[in-house]
Amino acid sequence: MLNMPADPNLISALYIEDDNALRQIYRKLIEEDGDIIVATARNEEVKELLETFHFDVIISEYQLTGNEGTGILRHLKQKEDKTPCIILSSHNDTDMIIQAYNQGAVDYIRKSENPASIAVIIKNRIRDAALKRRRERDVETNRRLLQATLDAIPDIIGIQTPDHKIVYYNQAGYSFLNMRPEEVKGRHCYELIGRARQCDICATEKALWSKKLERVEKYISELDAYLDCRSYPVLDDDSEVIFIIEQLTDITERKRAEEEIRALSTEYETVFNGTQDCIFLIRVTDDGEFRFIRNNLAHETATGLTTETLHEKTPEELLGKQAGSVISANYQRCLETNGPIIYEETLNLPAGEKTWETLLTPVIRDGRVTHIVGSSRDITNQKRIEMELRLSEERYRDFFDNANVMIQSVDEEGHFIFINKTWKEKMGYSDKEIENLSLFDIIHPDSLDHCQSTFQEVLSGKAVNGVQAAFLTKDRRPIQIEGNVNSFVYNGKRRTRGIFHDITERKIAEEAVRIANKKLQLLSSITRHDILNEVMVLLGNLDFAEETSNDTEVEKYLARAGEAGRTIQRHIEFTRLYENLGVSEPEWQELTALIPKSKGPVTITNNCTSLSLFGDSMLERVFSNLLDNTIRHGEHATAVTIDCRRSDDGLHLIWRDNGAGIEENLKETIFKRGFGKNTGFGLFLSREILAITGITMRETGTPGEGAQFEILIPKEAYNFN
Repeated sequence: MLNMPADPNLISALYIEDDNALRQIYRKLIEEDGDIIVATARNEEVKELLETFHFDVIISEYQLTGNEGTGILRHLKQKEDKTPCIILSSHNDTDMIIQAYNQGAVDYIRKSENPASIAVIIKNRIRDAALKRRRERDVETNRRLLQATLDAIPDIIGIQTPDHKIVYYNQAGYSFLNMRPEEVKGRHCYELIGRARQCDICATEKALWSKKLERVEKYISELDAYLDCRSYPVLDDDSEVIFIIEQLTDITERKRAEEEIRALSTEYETVFNGTQDCIFLIRVTDDGEFRFIRNNLAHETATGLTTETLHEKTPEELLGKQAGSVISANYQRCLETNGPIIYEETLNLPAGEKTWETLLTPVIRDGRVTHIVGSSRDITNQKRIEMELRLSEERYRDFFDNANVMIQSVDEEGHFIFINKTWKEKMGYSDKEIENLSLFDIIHPDSLDHCQSTFQEVLSGKAVNGVQAAFLTKDRRPIQIEGNVNSFVYNGKRRTRGIFHDITERKIAEEAVRIANKKLQLLSSITRHDILNEVMVLLGNLDFAEETSNDTEVEKYLARAGEAGRTIQRHIEFTRLYENLGVSEPEWQELTALIPKSKGPVTITNNCTSLSLFGDSMLERVFSNLLDNTIRHGEHATAVTIDCRRSDDGLHLIWRDNGAGIEENLKETIFKRGFGKNTGFGLFLSREILAITGITMRETGTPGEGAQFEILIPKEAYNFN
């Protein structure tokens, strides 16, 4: 499988193995730290793959179908490919190891029966090999940079051996001599200008004797040129000259100009001192003692122990008998295991107490462990963070587990990942039973379609609030739940999280209230019907009495009684409307469907056609009452305009007519029950209908310019389609 990193800081590795299962196991183990990306391939795919892609490191099994794993080494050598190759084998055959190294392997790792432990070694070796190869490429790049830099210098730069033979010239030198490199290399410098012996005045010869920079200016008659000659001796550890670096400046045209060339010197740290891991070397003596040889700079910095401090000391001599004996026991375990071991240890060192993850790798010669290479990583902060996370997780788990709500987490297939104690108590399932349950096993059939649809919404990343459904307990008893559901991604997989309240008792109470209201409505309807019948009889008899009476005084009393009867009739009729208020659940209703048709001389213009309101089922009566108010009290009104505007408080819906308007002292009075020339209930009832979903209404018009009713709708009670 091809898996190339997009980040250049990551290490790309190619793992060659014909066994698909092993490929997948080792790829996963090697990639788990996140700094190495592994591409896998069978032996037959490798050559074609290497034609297209470049890898930092190649890991190959020794035993492969068709030939041994060292075939890749021959291929790399043939292609002059310097990619480091690590050979893996379950064998520890010395000849096999020597053959691998002779053919170009940078490392040979013997596999154990525990892939996880050997993967740690492989990862470290990959990092080391990748770092070393990258540094080699850096060296090659710097060499080329140095070559280009030297070639860019107008002076002649050359390297000679102590016997004046030319090793190297820069481009200026070859151009000055008009010769090719192969015509120059290995010849004496004086031969290049046609002389049989060295020059009488020679900076190189002087430098050989003085072993320091020598400089002369001289005229070369054969070339008819003046040269400023500087010779730099390069000394070995015994202070003997091994090379002379010469700088020749053509000063024929500008003799007075002197130019010094600063030598490029780039100090390359070795892998030992360049790695960030803390590395230390241990010598195993013939009598079984463990003595430190040296440590790298990272180890010195992290521990406070210098190489001089620990050199040739045993752990007991360095850290004391108690701490040293624990360390020696781990070294002894590595010795007895005869293979790498990894462990954690907490040590009190000069740089402070720290926790380390240490890998010990034995160096075996002639069947005996002669040295141990230690690599330690400071995991103090990691351990502290792990402890804090564990404590935090315990606190949150305790909070969720003991919360008085039902909490559940479900994977993409509907299997339960986490449920809290309240959930289990409500549903009656044990932990063992939940392992075999699916979310859809506990959903009531009446809620199944709705829940499946909601589940897909949540998996798409949407949070769904106010979910209502019915769950089935272990004994198949339905309970009503309400709550919110969202999702999150963990280890690349999406999971849902739901928090629910058991609203079974609330639903039962609501149903009881609904039944009670229905019975009260029935009783009210019957009573109202009987009262209205009696009122009609009363009014009829009053009319008959008024018609047959000749007494003016009696007629006056009869008229008052008739008016009182009709008032009773209006109040009873109003109860018919008011009893339906709030009976049904509020619902979304389009404004265009709520606005009555233009009536009589009044036309209605609606500028909010895409608006929907969340309100009582009697919402339509609000706008019917407003139109009735315009027709009855607007006097000369001919038009109604409906506009809307948003604000921080919500949406302002404006009903405006061009009639007489409302006097200032009546703007609030008109909403009182019984006020008005008709029934006196229209605007009062309208306000009550709107208030069910938090909507308010007031009159804000200018007297004489028309009535203006401003309806303020909360943000949650409106939307635009």
